[in-house]
Amino acid sequence: MSEIKYTLAEHPKLGEKKEDILSQHEMSRKAIDHILLNETKTKYYPVHELNESLYLHFKGFSKIDNLSTFKNLKALYLEGNKISKIENLDSLINLTSLFLHENTIQKIEGLDNLVNLTNLNLSDNLIKKIEGISKLINLTDFLIKRNRIGFEGLEDLKGLLDTGKELRVLDISDNYIQDVKIVDEILSKIPNLKVLYLSGNEVTRKIPNYRKTLIGKIKNLTYIDNKPIFNDEKRYALAFCNGGYEEERKEREKVKNEKKEKEEKRIKEFSNFYNEMYGIPKEEIKEEVKLSEDEKEKIKLEKLQNIKKKRNLNNDIFAESDITYLPEIPKSNFEIPKNEIEVKEESKNEEKENNIKNENEEKNLNDNIKEEKKEEIEEKNNNEEDEIPPLETVEKNINENNSNSFKVPIKETDLDELD
Repeated sequence: MSEIKYTLAEHPKLGEKKEDILSQHEMSRKAIDHILLNETKTKYYPVHELNESLYLHFKGFSKIDNLSTFKNLKALYLEGNKISKIENLDSLINLTSLFLHENTIQKIEGLDNLVNLTNLNLSDNLIKKIEGISKLINLTDFLIKRNRIGFEGLEDLKGLLDTGKELRVLDISDNYIQDVKIVDEILSKIPNLKVLYLSGNEVTRKIPNYRKTLIGKIKNLTYIDNKPIFNDEKRYALAFCNGGYEEERKEREKVKNEKKEKEEKRIKEFSNFYNEMYGIPKEEIKEEVKLSEDEKEKIKLEKLQNIKKKRNLNNDIFAESDITYLPEIPKSNFEIPKNEIEVKEESKNEEKENNIKNENEEKNLNDNIKEEKKEEIEEKNNNEEDEIPPLETVEKNINENNSNSFKVPIKETDLDELD
């Protein structure tokens, strides 16, 4: 702590307005202290050396300056400013992450002392060439998208070969790269490259079978342009690079058979585990031997013959035994549950059938009644015709009817009136 040269206590005029302090767009000590004191989202230590991260983004600064007292700084955020040159960072030896995107930087420089730097973001600037990163031996993530790289061909990209073996993530998308040789001469020579963003460049249209060629020639790739590379895709791509579409087709069939064998083995292991739980003797899992078609047919025929023999034996056993009656297997009462719609439709159909049956029965009854009535009427008519009375009885009936018709009853009142 004896090396501390500057603290907040040395400045009595920190009560000034933010507009007055930051109006000149200079990264002065007064402006930095004002940020440290008035920042609400992140809490800073008043002693500069105790801070490990510093957020100076979107402040309108045009120059990097007055950061020498932040010796233990590990993350520096300077995006969204008007910085045109990388400078005054030599004292930040412990810096691991530097964010300088969305500025007006034209050249990569001033990074030689940042040996521990692992993340560098220079996207959205005016850089025309990748250079000045040869001393960054620990650099793992390098983002330089949306710049002006590629106008002079591969010369703008040869600086990538000067980086150490730790580079794993590279983003050079949305630039002006057109040369197809970038794959063989630059990208394939970065040994541990795993993530590559190359979309937005014209070269992606010129490379035949773009994704397959990248996977085949950059062997450690696991991610290309926002899409991961799975093991199967990698195998297909390597086969394609070695022998074209025929090799890729063979590799696809091979992968399919391997998955099938793996699934069968898993099922066998599960069945053995199940048998072991329930006391059934365990079967040894034998590795399947590749057989020809003739051998497979012979095995099938042998299996069929064994099945027939077993059936014949069972028939002989039942024939020789004294069993005369075999009880029927009771049917299970289990029914598959039906939907409400199916139940409603079935009920409607049953009602219709019942109505039709009732109508038919009524018709049959009516027809029977009508026939019976007709038969009765016919029988009466026949009986009347058959039973003709004799003449004497007919004459008596006629006379009696005539005499009764002219007889009028006389009352006592009528006789009195006559007197």
